[in-house]
Amino acid sequence: MNTANITSITKELCEPPHWNYFTEELSRVFRLTEKESKELYKSTFARIIAAIPFVAGCESPERTAIAHLSLYEVELKGFEKYCGHQTSDDADIMERLKPIADFEGGNRDVIHHGMTMLALIMLEGYNRSRGLDFSEQVYNPLNSGAWNYKELKVF
Repeated sequence: MNTANITSITKELCEPPHWNYFTEELSRVFRLTEKESKELYKSTFARIIAAIPFVAGCESPERTAIAHLSLYEVELKGFEKYCGHQTSDDADIMERLKPIADFEGGNRDVIHHGMTMLALIMLEGYNRSRGLDFSEQVYNPLNSGAWNYKELKVF
């Protein structure tokens, strides 16, 4: 992909189709508070999750977006024991994203670009929470030394 295509795709990945509907339904199904609903609506990470199957031209993009957004919301609302970062996720930054990396058809370059954007957002989240994670004894691959922030930032 050339730079113009990457810029265009990146913009599209931040503006998913049906975003209002998706956030309204997810808020209802997961019984989100008003604050949680607003956070979901504003979430760049969630927007990219929803947009990837549409921008990549996957089969049944609505179903894929709903399935991936639901997994994302499940992780946020609980199941930390199973969905939180585990040492087994350390080998590859993309490991934690595998459950939302299943697409039927679609442009593989676009999917890769979207998943890379998600990985970089996730990396920034780990970097921002290093101090808090350390003080609360929450596993963070940057604190453990399993990941090197500067090296991964350019992957």
